[in-house]
Amino acid sequence: MDGKFKHYTHGNGRIDVIPAFLDHWTNWNRKVEFSVIAISPTLINQTTQELMQREIELIPQFAIDDPVIQQLAHALKLEIQTGCLSGRLYGESLGTALAARLVQNYAVSKPSLKFKSSGLSRSQLERVIDYMKANLTQDLSILDLATLIKMSESHFSRSFKQSVGISPYQYLMQQRVERAKQLLEQKSTAISTIALDCGFANQTHLTKVFRQMTGVTPKAYQKQ
Repeated sequence: MDGKFKHYTHGNGRIDVIPAFLDHWTNWNRKVEFSVIAISPTLINQTTQELMQREIELIPQFAIDDPVIQQLAHALKLEIQTGCLSGRLYGESLGTALAARLVQNYAVSKPSLKFKSSGLSRSQLERVIDYMKANLTQDLSILDLATLIKMSESHFSRSFKQSVGISPYQYLMQQRVERAKQLLEQKSTAISTIALDCGFANQTHLTKVFRQMTGVTPKAYQKQ
């Protein structure tokens, strides 16, 4: 995922949640059978508006145990195997229930962009922000971001700060810390793993930046 290999132990009924547009490859060291359920981002957005009235983003999950998703997925698979005898409405209701489960349990609020008239255009800013969030684990450079919207590095840096109020690096660190908070709140992942999953060099790096931005250590935050 995002150019890095991660190892997970999967058992029967374990579930991965992969947000749309996230680069992801999977290899197994043995023969396995699995089901893939692709949910349209449009359905996710519609469900979000009905349940939460705000923008959200799904957080990647791997090898999780969720009995509700298991039951819904099994029902959907059985319906397909039997020729969809229950009709379209039943299938769509299962899809909606799956979307609701994802939104309510595996998503966080998406920070709204405070757009300013000076600096980058709204479309440019959104493109850069989306790219940064999708590549938090990568060693991003100003050149990478500037090239994305066909700007020089110096022009991009000035324009980004005019639009957001902070430098691209500071914004990237903020987003990495926000992602770390989300994972820490789940209380099931080692802090050292969270550090790497959020793009920090190691746990020490995460702790330093996290404390600077929040006033507490990741360990203390996880215990709250």
